[in-house]
Amino acid sequence: MNNQAGKVIRLPKELDADHLEHLGAAMLATGGLFVEKNITEKIACRVEVEEIDAFGSAWRDGKAFSILVEAKSGHWKNQDIFALLGKKAYLGATAAVLLYRSHVAVNEKQELLTRFENKGHRIDLVSANEALKPQTIADLCEEDETTVLERLNKIYSLQAWRYAFWTERVLLRHLVQEAKALGDIVGSLVAVRELLDRLNECFFLPDCRDQALGLYDFYFKNPKLTQQMIEERQRKAPGDELRGLSPEEAFQACLYDGKVPGVQACMYLEHRARCLILKAAVDMVMMHRWAPLKPAKVKDFLLPDNFRRFVLKISCIPNLEKLAQLWQAYILGWGGFIVIDRIDEEYANIGLEVGLEPDEVEDGLRVFDQLFPIENGWHYEQSGTGIRILKFVPNAIRALGVQRRRWIYGDEQFFSKLPPLGFQDCKKWAQCGYGLLEADALPS
Repeated sequence: MNNQAGKVIRLPKELDADHLEHLGAAMLATGGLFVEKNITEKIACRVEVEEIDAFGSAWRDGKAFSILVEAKSGHWKNQDIFALLGKKAYLGATAAVLLYRSHVAVNEKQELLTRFENKGHRIDLVSANEALKPQTIADLCEEDETTVLERLNKIYSLQAWRYAFWTERVLLRHLVQEAKALGDIVGSLVAVRELLDRLNECFFLPDCRDQALGLYDFYFKNPKLTQQMIEERQRKAPGDELRGLSPEEAFQACLYDGKVPGVQACMYLEHRARCLILKAAVDMVMMHRWAPLKPAKVKDFLLPDNFRRFVLKISCIPNLEKLAQLWQAYILGWGGFIVIDRIDEEYANIGLEVGLEPDEVEDGLRVFDQLFPIENGWHYEQSGTGIRILKFVPNAIRALGVQRRRWIYGDEQFFSKLPPLGFQDCKKWAQCGYGLLEADALPS
């Protein structure tokens, strides 16, 4: 990733534990899966009992398909493979991958893997170098190899997702730090930290209706969480960069200038929760694909009316099973914006990412307005920018979309065709993203 001054933040050649996990998650996203990562399961006393590095899911030929990835940056043994098998069984995953960095005698493990396979358990050992290859990604994710190769070469999927998951991790790290430091003063910081816990909890619920109920419960109790956090920090937080600003100036600083990492993380997490509610709706339709979709249990009637109406409405959409991947890719992979003068090319590229036609992408990007209706809709075209923007996307996430288009179109072709205001916005977003990762990339 680079800013306008030509400074570049490169992906590391030697992968530490974090970057190996980013690679594992990026491999799944490049394979067309919906990705959840760094998921922690806790028991009542809040002791961590399980952590999932990366988990990818999709519907393949009408059947649920999922892959669990465990990243090992250090040495590992047969016990680690058995532990991975246990996690795979616990989560009901179709397959599991141990992604490793260090050199080990993998051939010695093959007998154990064969025994697992004979018992119906698919476990793959993949080195960090192998994870970069299109054939590896295609085989693991059960995706067409030609499609994966096109994603790698035409739209730079793998490296784009690695930067995306890196950015996500840094944002959430800031959130946790700020919640510890200011949680006693800024209650909304505690609420956002609880949202992260709720997302983790819902991952381990086997029923998509329970997942939707858990997320909606938080959604209804904490409406406009980002706005609440900005207002609280502007009024209460000692030494905060929002102190002394008017409410309007504080709002401008966060939403348009990308200030305060904790607020940026809040915006991202709220969108992540919406994507997971959308995924629950898709899963609900796909599970009843060949049966009447009617309320059958008490929990069906507990779901919001709008959610149930949405589930019925999308049941006739072609390729609806890819809606969650579309929205995850649109926000985290493409920055949550569309360059209007390139709209056909934009829809085609995003469609390539998730396996949809351009017209299906255009239709799919309208579903937030149906599932989460807000005044004036979720998108707007800021006058004079040439860009259509999804509301409440952090600048550091928008920077990912800027960088990706620079790779695809080239700087001259991309920036020269933007109106001056659009160029200034992209420059600002790129600087925010660069600043976030630069601080993380500096040696401690």
